Amino acid sequence: MKLNIVQDEQKELIVEFDSSVDRGIPELIKSKLLNDKSVTFAGVVKEHPERGSTKLIVKSTKNAKPLIVKAVEELEEEFKEMSSGIR
Repeated sequence: MKLNIVQDEQKELIVEFDSSVDRGIPELIKSKLLNDKSVTFAGVVKEHPERGSTKLIVKSTKNAKPLIVKAVEELEEEFKEMSSGIR
């Protein structure tokens, strides 16, 4: 999965996902981020449903990059637990 950081400021980050990625993954990350009290805004934007990239926009009172990394790691753990439950 290819990512492009469109805007990288300490308290605001915009990450653009490859056009092959649907809204599902960014929406999962957004949901995790909204559980963090330091996140003041998290949203997902897709300019056109059939083409174009999906963007994850995060604003926080702390550095936004580590918050996204933490959210992805938490999701990874949850998927590992689900996977082991299926086996």
